[in-house]
Amino acid sequence: MSNSGDYEILYWIPTACKQVVSVETTRDIEWATYTCTLGFHVFGVWPEGSDGTDLNAICRSTDKKLLATGDDFGKVHLFSYPCSQFRASGHAYGGHSSHVTNVSFLFNDRHLISTGGKDMSIMQWRLM
Repeated sequence: MSNSGDYEILYWIPTACKQVVSVETTRDIEWATYTCTLGFHVFGVWPEGSDGTDLNAICRSTDKKLLATGDDFGKVHLFSYPCSQFRASGHAYGGHSSHVTNVSFLFNDRHLISTGGKDMSIMQWRLM
């Protein structure tokens, strides 16, 4: 699964390098990871008035309970997963002085890594 620049959710067969055009075949797939900024399981993370470029990264925890996002405003957000309620409540954490380019849970979901853009920093967050 990937997202396009015109805000589409695209599905692929990686071994054949072909796009899947039938949504019915992808509806019930259980994904091992989730890092796409668009999708039915994550549409609640988008704040009101945001555009498609405000959110730079999403990562679902391994235990499928949390969702982390990194945005253009230097914030890392945590939500419950799935986050499919419009304007879902979450927690915002500051630390980066610039946009957040990526977020990723470590293997045991006890820590989260975020990377900054212009501040060129890597931050490790402990989840309690």
